Amino acid sequence: MNYKINIKLKSDSLIGSGEGFGAIIDTDVVFDEIGIPYIPGRRIKGCLRDSANEVCGMFEKSGIDIFGKLVKNKAGNGFVLIDEVFGTPEKPSCLNIYNLTIEEYENNKNSLRRLIKDYPAILPKDEVISYFTSIRQQTKIDNDGVAEKHSLRTVRAVKRGNIFEGSITVDNSATANDSLKLLWLACINLRHLGTKRNRGFGEVECLLCDENNREINFEKELKEACR
Repeated sequence: MNYKINIKLKSDSLIGSGEGFGAIIDTDVVFDEIGIPYIPGRRIKGCLRDSANEVCGMFEKSGIDIFGKLVKNKAGNGFVLIDEVFGTPEKPSCLNIYNLTIEEYENNKNSLRRLIKDYPAILPKDEVISYFTSIRQQTKIDNDGVAEKHSLRTVRAVKRGNIFEGSITVDNSATANDSLKLLWLACINLRHLGTKRNRGFGEVECLLCDENNREINFEKELKEACR
């Protein structure tokens, strides 16, 4: 089955690539050849797995089981359903999560490619990057409240308000409905993305939709399980 995931940045987000940009930027974002930022599908999958573990942990402690079979895995370090959905080193995942891109990505990309090609002096790639991102500088403060020497770091953050969307496929199986429920819970529980989250960065809103962009919702089943 095919679904869509939508993520709205409610604050500037440090969705870094782990790499710098020359001697200017210590941590940069991930963007395509035009300069449009995107969120790698592998990164989203990892964040959703952490979110799913958090949700299942809360259910376990509260005695709530919306799935009817919330059990620990053999290793005792997670849950069987999470391993089935997100995979393990021995078993592949039933999810395929593709890169998340901005709304109307293909149209914007093609238009910007033509403009950059025809008017490189007016619209260089750096201008595209600057439209979607901002530069932040931070220093480390010691115990005396003084900035430590050589601690200045420059990072590039994706501006708040940007909306990213991407496709998710869930393989049909006997646990397809539970897989979808887990994915929905992981999405609505996902509140932060990227680094420096304790400093106000990376607040997000995440929604799971069907292929027609109608929001997936298991709120009724959740309320019944909580009774």
